[in-house]
Amino acid sequence: MKQKSDRRKRKVQIKKAAALLFLAMLAVICLVNLVHRDKEFSQKENRMLEQKPAFTLSGVTGGRYMKQYESYKSDQFAARDLWVSLKTNVDLLMGRRDSNGVFKGKKNYLLEDIAKPNEEQLEENIEAIRAFEQSYVDIPVYFALVPNAANVMSDKLPALAETEAQEKQFENIRKELGGKINWVDVQKVLKKHRNEDIYYHTDHHWTTLGASYAYEELAKAMGLDTANGPEWEKYTVSNDFNGTLSATSGYEQGYREPIHIYVPEKGEKSPDIVLNYVDEQKKTASLYDASKLKEKDQYAMFLGGNHAVIDLKTTAASTERLLLVKDSYANCLVPFLTPFFREIIIIDPRYYYGDIHQVMEENKITDILFLY
Repeated sequence: MKQKSDRRKRKVQIKKAAALLFLAMLAVICLVNLVHRDKEFSQKENRMLEQKPAFTLSGVTGGRYMKQYESYKSDQFAARDLWVSLKTNVDLLMGRRDSNGVFKGKKNYLLEDIAKPNEEQLEENIEAIRAFEQSYVDIPVYFALVPNAANVMSDKLPALAETEAQEKQFENIRKELGGKINWVDVQKVLKKHRNEDIYYHTDHHWTTLGASYAYEELAKAMGLDTANGPEWEKYTVSNDFNGTLSATSGYEQGYREPIHIYVPEKGEKSPDIVLNYVDEQKKTASLYDASKLKEKDQYAMFLGGNHAVIDLKTTAASTERLLLVKDSYANCLVPFLTPFFREIIIIDPRYYYGDIHQVMEENKITDILFLY
């Protein structure tokens, strides 16, 4: 009887010790998070982090404040990257093949899930583009929508993975834009080259090879005189790239892949260029910022990353001037366009709040390209 009593006491003591250890760990985690300083930007994930929301009575009663606060704590949790990695490894052991909207695909490919668009925002964007085109009926407007890797390389998705039908999304957008806007189908050419390295394995962007195929389609649609343009030669500028999808999901964090740039072959005529970062009041004579190769987001070497507006002037023989409205996918494609335009005004609407009509008038724009 005494032995049974001793065993019960030991079990109770072990349970108490485990409970105390758990409470102590919880207290330490809470304490660390109390003194932990909030960050504005995640270098690893290459995105802005949620900040502490303002407390309002309407926000509380409507439930908005609680959702914002939950997102804020999730983004600002101490040692967040460590916890994400730990969770991902546990999920993998359990057979799960997706994390934070990223699929762990075949051949080390990480594929971002295709999201269902916000219909209201989509309609507003389409209406704004249509209205913009109608303001400049004598200027050709081109629109190129870049598909996700999960669309083009769907064969790399894990078994039973389901995504939105992006082909239907694109077709609906094309119809809504109307016939006056020149739709450039880059989806078809990318699918033709789907077995090549046209997307990064660990990042959501296409590679410069993928962008080069899209450029060929754009050149045909825009009537660019590529016969008198340069031949391009590929150079490797990094073999140590690990992209944002790896950071977001926790997958393939040890995987390293190359970044290539394409420059005119030796002896080929290529225009001199000057990039003017308007808001930053900074100028450079290079399309590439090599210093970014020392940072986490090495893709930012193209054009030095995302900026509200860049005025790119060239010594090209052409007198044409292009307005390029874009997101980061265009950054590695811009070099292919420089031999064909005297000036390219590059606007990223995520950061630009100026008057685009003023840009059109002051810069005598002859062509407009939307590339997303």
